[in-house]
Amino acid sequence: MQPAAAMNSGSGGADSRVETISRLAQWRIDTFGPGSYRRSDPFKLGIWNWLVSSCLVSIPQIPNPSIDEERKIHRQTSRYLSVEKNRCILVRLFPEPGRVAKEQPPFARFLLRLSWPGPPRRSCVSPVLEHLLRTSDDFVWQVDGMHHGRFTVDVEFLDLRVATNNASTWPCVFVYHS
Repeated sequence: MQPAAAMNSGSGGADSRVETISRLAQWRIDTFGPGSYRRSDPFKLGIWNWLVSSCLVSIPQIPNPSIDEERKIHRQTSRYLSVEKNRCILVRLFPEPGRVAKEQPPFARFLLRLSWPGPPRRSCVSPVLEHLLRTSDDFVWQVDGMHHGRFTVDVEFLDLRVATNNASTWPCVFVYHS
């Protein structure tokens, strides 16, 4: 895999770098603990710059928290040390805000895979998902469990289209044929 083009996102460390090859983006996070929030550097796929973010939270279940709620939860949980039973990782996939994402938002069919190195080696795979992605609030995948430390987020794009007003003729950026 090749590192994505270096773009400044404000995070800058090794934990923010995304490697891409063809239709796969891979983000390795080396340190992740309770109350952590991470955001990847932008990576280019199709005509969009993409971002992935993840947050480990210990909260009562919120069905689909906004990015502001995640940051609020992060501020609250980082002030207190406690043992909580309800821990989950929230993973977001979204195009970088800008003119291209606003005028030509992506409609993506993709799957996500989270994996943790052993022992024991664990992984969690999402079902195939289809979403119109305009903002960071358009897609959140919640992975339950007490996961911390190192893990990898893989995003595999199966179909990527430019969304237009005429839903029957969205131009294809690429399609995966299995």
